Amino acid sequence: MQPSRASLALVGALALAGWLLAQDTGPQTKPPAGGRNVAGKGKANAKLPVTVTPEREAAVLTFIQRNHAELADLLAHLKENQPQAYEQAVRELFRTTERLAQIQERDPLQYELEVAVWKAQSRVQLVSARMKMAVTEDLKKELREALGVQSDARLALLKHQRQQTSDRLTKLDADIARFENEREKVIDRQLQLLTRTAEGRTVEARGGKTGTKAAANKAGGKKPAPPKNVTPD
Repeated sequence: MQPSRASLALVGALALAGWLLAQDTGPQTKPPAGGRNVAGKGKANAKLPVTVTPEREAAVLTFIQRNHAELADLLAHLKENQPQAYEQAVRELFRTTERLAQIQERDPLQYELEVAVWKAQSRVQLVSARMKMAVTEDLKKELREALGVQSDARLALLKHQRQQTSDRLTKLDADIARFENEREKVIDRQLQLLTRTAEGRTVEARGGKTGTKAAANKAGGKKPAPPKNVTPD
């Protein structure tokens, strides 16, 4: 690799790591009502150290080859020339793949949109790194196009998030209407349920266990023992 290419790769690595560390400032999706805050969990996990294992490295490289092959050359250069920078990049990329995997489990469409945003942002970072070496009209045009793709990707993600929010509001409106229209029915059902529970506990406290045990023995079909020392006539 020529010196200029090496310098470009190093600059790109720094830019990539900087974006990955700041990625939580982008648009986020709230978890479904009643669900766990996966995003918050992801932030907590991101503070924990990540050990680079062969399996994690392979997962990162597979993700990169599938979604942004240009980064594969950068990572290969880092692995050969700056192992520490390479491990740091793999750690951050692994956190990214883990966050995306959590999103994929609960919303495959959002996963695709998030990957598109990641690809667009990653492309912007690489072009910006190249411009730090020399600003040309071609690079400015390329960066503008990359920024346009990034803007479109973010807009698509935001529209999806808005639809999710709209769906949650629709469900909340339906729940509110049900409680308003069926208030007395809901109260009656809860009253009956709580009353039956309380009555059952009262019977048990008054010795219901003994009666229950006797009834169980009777239902079990136990026969009375034959009388002892009885001689036939």
